[in-house]
Order: sequence, then C-alpha cells, then structure tokens
Amino acid sequence: MAACATSVALVLPLRTTAVVAGTTATVGVLLAAAALVDTREHRLPNRLLAFALLVALGGALLSADVAAVRNALLGMVLAGGLLLLAHLSRGVGMGDVKMAAVVGASTAAATNRLLAAPIAIAMAAFAAATYGFLTSRRRVAFGPALWFGWASALALVTAMTSNGWLS
Repeated sequence: MAACATSVALVLPLRTTAVVAGTTATVGVLLAAAALVDTREHRLPNRLLAFALLVALGGALLSADVAAVRNALLGMVLAGGLLLLAHLSRGVGMGDVKMAAVVGASTAAATNRLLAAPIAIAMAAFAAATYGFLTSRRRVAFGPALWFGWASALALVTAMTSNGWLS
C-alpha cells in the first residue's frame, strides 16, 4: 500500500500533462503490484506488465506531445535493452527485462528526459545488490528493486530539473 501511495505522490511535482501524470501514477501502482507478485512467487506476471506498458505508451500518445512519445519509446528500448544484456548473461529473467521496458517508458515520458531510464535501472541494480549483500542472498526478486528504481528516477530527475541542473 505504501508503494501505491508513493507512486501517486511522485507524480504531483511532475511538470507534464495531466494525462501523462495520471498514467504515470497508474503505471507506478501496476509496477508495485507486479513487484509484490515477484516477492511472493519469483515471477512477474506478463499480463500486468503488458497492461502497464500499454498505459505508459498510451499516456504518451494521448498527451499529443511528440517529445513524450519519443522519450517513452526510446526509454523502453534503452532500459529494456540494458536488462536484456543482463539476461543474456543469465543475470535476470525475461520478466525483469519486460518490467525494465515499462520502467524506461514511464520514467522517460513522465520526466521528458531520456536520462531517467538508465538512472532507474542503475538505482534498481544498486538496490537489489544492497539487499542481496545485507541479507546474504545470491538470488533476489528484482521486481521490487525495479519499482524502487522507477520511483527514485522520477524523484531524482524531477529534483534535478526543478533545481536547474538539467536544462
């Protein structure tokens, strides 16, 4: 429930259209639900991720903002591609690759910055590695870390933009 509330709260300071803000909050709630499933079952539900991707891309399209659409598509490819490389080395599962694509599309469209997608993946990798280290586990569910990366990237890029660090 806290992740869902955080997902909604994170869109409040975004400088984007109401459509993109609403779909970003929805994607955050869907990602939180997927992360919960991953912690319990060690799998990410395809239908939930497909719906989240549809919401993220649909929001960008409905906003009629060419930059948001471009960033959503490029963020999807960038974040999904980064995790696809990890998948090829047996580092993550395909569900994680799909969730990363959703994370990349959502963060890049919401912030209107392509930089948000790799920041989300880096934050997710850091969170998962830290959790694994602290709990002495070699295998952890990556879905919660991807949600954390999504949330962190939104907060960080929004703060950087509002402080003038990204022009």
